[in-house]
Amino acid sequence: MFFIIKKRSISIFFTGILFIGLSAGAYNLALHPAMKDWVEEKVVINKIDTDRKIVALTFDDGPELKNTAVLLDILKKHNAKATFFLMGAKAEKYPMLVKRIAAEGHEIGNHSYSHPDFNKKNKEAIINEITKTDEIIYKLTGQKPYLFRPPGGYLSYALVDYTKQNNLTIAYWTYQQDSKDWRTGVKASRIASHIVKHIQPGQIIILHDGCPNGLETAKAMDILIPKLRSEGYEFVTMSELIKSGNK
Repeated sequence: MFFIIKKRSISIFFTGILFIGLSAGAYNLALHPAMKDWVEEKVVINKIDTDRKIVALTFDDGPELKNTAVLLDILKKHNAKATFFLMGAKAEKYPMLVKRIAAEGHEIGNHSYSHPDFNKKNKEAIINEITKTDEIIYKLTGQKPYLFRPPGGYLSYALVDYTKQNNLTIAYWTYQQDSKDWRTGVKASRIASHIVKHIQPGQIIILHDGCPNGLETAKAMDILIPKLRSEGYEFVTMSELIKSGNK
């Protein structure tokens, strides 16, 4: 009996080691091998080195009719600026929201036309997703985005080459500041708490107004902005954050 228990214990132990190894491997695979170089070259921006207490609120996957409107009301109430990474298909659907975002002083970035899985798209299709969205945003606002946030954080050598050739910056986010706010059922208080707990100067905070849980994300700003302001933080667009970085 003792031998059987011991054998099972050893089996469980090595299974646990294997699981940890696979988990670590999956995490490493999620990061492109050239990520570090691209960050150092400032081709990909995931945070900014700054001595000032400033951060950038960024919102993905919109605009969405109710969520984005409520979010804009809250940002206006607190006089806080943000960067919106818009999907071209939704921008076409809600042009007045796109115009409102621009009119109220927020920054607009490109988040592809239809948010597809770029791993399953060829280079031509990826470029079309970007250029089509650029054209829609320019037509509605007169502004051509220079920030591009790839769906799902997709990165490739071909994509980076394209962005370099077209004066685009790949707008990533600070990994500690992914509150998973897009998950259905995540409450505003939890979203705000996560961000406050991990806050540091120069961070790029990723949020989602264009997902089904986007109303909770909007409500979280009513908690988050006053709390961080009381700690001395300012909210700027991502472009302003980039310009403020230490040389």
